[in-house]
This record gives sequence, structure tokens and C-alpha cells, in this order.
Amino acid sequence: MSETAASETAASETGEFQRGWAILFASFIGIMVGLTGLPFYSYGVFAGTLETEFEWTRSQTQLPMLFQTIGALTVLPFIGWACDRFGARPIALGSMILYGFAFACLALLGPNVWQYFITVLVIGLVGAGTTPITWTRAINGAFKRNRGIALGAALMGTGFIGFIAPRLATYMIEAHGWRMAFLSLSAFPIIIGIPTVFFLFKERTDEADVAQELLTGKTLMEALKDYRFAVIAAAFMVISFGIGGSIPNLFPLYVGSGFSPEAAAGILSLVGLSVIVGRVATGFLLDRLWAPGVAAFLMCLPAVSCYLLISDEITQSDAIIATVLLGLAAGAEFDIIAFLAAKYFGMKSYSKIYSWLYIAFAIGAAIAPAIFGSTFDRSGSYDSALIVSAGLFIVGGIVLLSLGRYPSFETPETPPEDENVRA
Repeated sequence: MSETAASETAASETGEFQRGWAILFASFIGIMVGLTGLPFYSYGVFAGTLETEFEWTRSQTQLPMLFQTIGALTVLPFIGWACDRFGARPIALGSMILYGFAFACLALLGPNVWQYFITVLVIGLVGAGTTPITWTRAINGAFKRNRGIALGAALMGTGFIGFIAPRLATYMIEAHGWRMAFLSLSAFPIIIGIPTVFFLFKERTDEADVAQELLTGKTLMEALKDYRFAVIAAAFMVISFGIGGSIPNLFPLYVGSGFSPEAAAGILSLVGLSVIVGRVATGFLLDRLWAPGVAAFLMCLPAVSCYLLISDEITQSDAIIATVLLGLAAGAEFDIIAFLAAKYFGMKSYSKIYSWLYIAFAIGAAIAPAIFGSTFDRSGSYDSALIVSAGLFIVGGIVLLSLGRYPSFETPETPPEDENVRA
């Protein structure tokens, strides 16, 4: 590469971040406080307290993720269509407002467990617009050369909340009770999320290269007929089962193994730090290497975590290694799904396609916590669920290697007027 060409490339890459920093930062905050971040890393911390307070079972306190996901899945296809039709900004803003106040309602829980389930169902319904569907659409539209690292940087938000939420929730529960703990967590979307999205989350669709790429790719129906859609959906459904079942149960697992609540929360906070590292490392690798190969390697790592956690006496070093490896995988999944969706299916119907891939991922993550909890209620340990998860991690990672090379998409000479309505 000539010195001039190298200089132009560097300037182009720098220019992407100069033009897209506001979208990147707003997406980071939105993902951090949104539906895929805050609830996932906080529900497990409340499990033991709610069991004691209301005499609920372990499986009942692990069911909220299932009901929340049912609520989200009900509207996700509409969210995907609306983002492609109207843009991500109005969807993300409206959803953030409703979701923040719905989350605060968890402080009003009573002894009827169905009040808990219905509340989180509503949280999923109104918060579906704060999932990565909205944020990654804007990132994919604003970044091309640095798409992988930009996705990783934005999705680091889950890592930050994963580090903060367990410690904050544990402190608030012990100092002020679980009701105030839920209220303190709801301040994240209400006080931080809403203003950030309102002032900074504005998509770039006015530049020629952005507008052109938004017209290229497959429709939803074309993607559904492509074997690669089924491969990605199936792989991440089984991978999400392992991640979604393990992480919410780490806190009660560690406490049950003899760790103090403070020590368990400290180890669990390493998930957040590992997610941050995983996001950055994954984004860097995706921009430079074949994405399915990167995914296969990273998604097989948590099998080691499962092995380390299958023990009557878990040492602190085992717990730390297992937590870090799970966090690295959790830090890669959304980046990889978003990157693969854009690379293999294009941007023309990105939000609709991504919403269905996200549904597959969410199903696995939703049913896993309750199955892990039920396994514990029946046997007094998580061993059988961890053994199954180890196998799923390996199978899910390996099948991604069948995706093949990236396709190329031709840009239509004239934009089809009704393309966003079809599919």
C-alpha cells in the first residue's frame, strides 16, 4: 500500500469515529441500562433474598428471565420492522422511557409470585426496543471499516453494568432492603438512559456511502431460505442456553459453595470486566479475521467453565477462571450475531433479520435459568445442567464453521420504494 493510500485509509477510519462518536456513546449507554444488560446481571442477586422473604423456590426465582423474554419476543418482530421502516431512534427512546418506569415497579412486589412474573413480562414487552436490535442497526449504519470494533465498543455496556449491578444490588439489599435496591437500579434507565438517547442517539443516513449500503443485501424472506440463517440461529440458541443459565445462577452457586455474599458478588463482578475485554477483543478480531472462526474459538471457551464448576468444593481460583471465561463468551455473542447478520445478509432488512436471530438467542437464554434452578431443586446441585451446557458450547461453536465465505451484494441502481414494507 502506498503512503498516500495508507494515509487516506487512516483518515477514513478516524473520520468514522469522529462522525459516529455520539451514536457509539449513546448505544453504549443504551445497551448498558437496557433490557439485555441491567436485568440479566441483577435478577440473580435478588434470588436468595426473595426466596427467604416470600418462601419461593429456587426455580421460581430464576423464572423472571423466561417471562421477560416471552414479553420481548411478542413484540420483537414488530420492533425489527419498525426500525427498518421508521429508524431506530423513536423506537429506542419510547422503549427506554416505558422500560425504566416498568423496572421500578419491581420494588412493589408482594408474596404472590405471579406478580413478579407479570411485572417482568411487562418489562420485556415495553423494553424490547432497548435490545441490541436498535443500537446495532445504528452502529452498522455509521461504521464500515471499523464495524467490528465499533460494535464491540458499544456492546461493552453490558460489561460495565455487569460489573456495577451485582455490587450495587448486594450493597443496597444489605443496607436498605431489596425494594430500595430495585429502585436504585431503575435509576440507570430513567436518569441516565433517557436523556442520553434523546440528545445523542441520532442515526446517520444522509451520507452517500451509508445510504447506499442500507439498500444492499437480502430481504427477510431471502435470508430465511439461506441455510446460514438456520446455522446462526441454531448455534446461538444452544450457546445462549449455556451462558443464560450459568451466569444468573453463579451468585447462588457460589454462596451455596461457601462463599460469603460479598465474595460471591465480587467474583460475579468479574463477569462484567471479562465482558468488556471480550467486546473489545472480539471487535478487533472480527475486523481482521474470518468471523466464524473467531466465533467458534470464543464460544467453546465456556465449556472449561462448566468443568470447573462441577465440583463439591469450588476453590476461589476455579470460580475466578470459570467466571472470566463465561464473561469472555458473553462479551462476544451479540457482537458476533450483529456482525454475521450484516456480513451474510446485508443491511437492507438488517433489523428484521437480526430480530429473528435475536429471538433464537433469547429463547435459549430465557429457558436456561429456570432449567438450572429446577435442576438444583431436584438434585441439590447444578452438575447435570453444567454437563449439558458444556456440550452445547462445543457443538454451537463448531457448527458456525460451516458458514463459508462472506457474500457480496450488488447495489441497486434505483432504490425500491417499498422494500422496507415487504419481507
